[in-house]
Amino acid sequence: ATAAPAGAGPWTRAAPSVGRSASPVPTAGADRDELTEEREAMQELWGLYSEAVLPAEESSFFDHFKQKPITIQEFLAKPQVLLLGQYSTGKTSMIRWLTGTASVHFDVKPEPSTDKFMAVMHGRSERLILGNAATCLKQASYQGLSIFGSDFLQSFQALSMPADVLKDITLVDTPGVLPGKRHSIGRNYDFPAVCSWMAERADLVLLMFDAHKLDISDEFQKVMEVLRPHSDKVRCLLNKADQIGASNLVRVYGALLWNVGKVLRTPEVTKVFVSSFWDEEYRFKDHKKLFDQDKANVLEELRNLPRATLLRRTHTIVERMRRVRAHYCILTYLRSQLPWHLRAFGSEARVRHWCDCNLPRLFEEVVEEITRAIDDRVPGIINGAHGVSAGEMARPEGGGAAAKGRLGLLERLGFGNPGASRSAKRRRTEV
Repeated sequence: ATAAPAGAGPWTRAAPSVGRSASPVPTAGADRDELTEEREAMQELWGLYSEAVLPAEESSFFDHFKQKPITIQEFLAKPQVLLLGQYSTGKTSMIRWLTGTASVHFDVKPEPSTDKFMAVMHGRSERLILGNAATCLKQASYQGLSIFGSDFLQSFQALSMPADVLKDITLVDTPGVLPGKRHSIGRNYDFPAVCSWMAERADLVLLMFDAHKLDISDEFQKVMEVLRPHSDKVRCLLNKADQIGASNLVRVYGALLWNVGKVLRTPEVTKVFVSSFWDEEYRFKDHKKLFDQDKANVLEELRNLPRATLLRRTHTIVERMRRVRAHYCILTYLRSQLPWHLRAFGSEARVRHWCDCNLPRLFEEVVEEITRAIDDRVPGIINGAHGVSAGEMARPEGGGAAAKGRLGLLERLGFGNPGASRSAKRRRTEV
């Protein structure tokens, strides 16, 4: 097939659905005003997180439990689409199809070819940015990848190009998962952990399968297992479906549903799109209508991503606030139950020993307290214990101005007194 011109692709060629714009970027004045309001609301939402929740996370060591703080670059970034799959399933070919660009950096071969994570983003010209430099870009959202070390950053790069689809979303290509023990050769980083980090920040995860090889390797199973908390964002793509006959396609489809359901263990069946995601002619055309329809459905889902950015970011922040509140409930309850003589005279070793011996009972009690009356008791538990962090549990309480300056999380969020509560509620309503 001849190479598509730069920037052209199904994103601009596909006909719009009835009643919808052909592009996810609003063109009408009313739509532009709505998009501007959403961006302003996201700025306000980020302000609430950075002013109230982020200090609580830092003071309570929330990141100790692998909950790294959200950065403003990650929060305000374009929607990201993460492509995962075993080797030669067509991940890079699909990115080339979406962007309509036959870049020299898209290495497409029958054997395993992509050996790096590549973030494909919009830029005025085609340019390859290596990993260490990519984590320093203010317009990118990959500063957090530095936690995986320099070995991983040698296997990460960003590619900017002037493609229409990249004005609205960012595509993340990943190395293909190899079968058996071959995947460990040459990888000096935790591949499933990196995939988990990216899946947590992605707006859509595309799991790609080759119709000719549905076997799930050990490492790919680990990758799929880390996707369980994000199963609502996962979509399965059965690629190269035109290469097998109609009768075999039914069997392959059923086997794929069985394998995916066995690993993800979701109550609902994961959505599966069946087609061949490239511009070449179909080999077997028995299901041509199905292939074209699923291609259009994938494009429509990608187009809708920017429209729901505010709702997804709100969901992320609210979910994180609930986790922080539960974390604070546990820490402050532990502190409130700590004997006074250990607070005043106990060493750190004695405090740790007391906590180790009493943790099962204390956890049962704090769960009972939370579930009994969440609206009444939890603010009392948190603010009654002054919201002191884990590192301060062994220190004696101070009096006077020092005690007054030590406020609990809910009090900081406006639940400590009626006036502050109304003010915080009014701010949340305005967002």
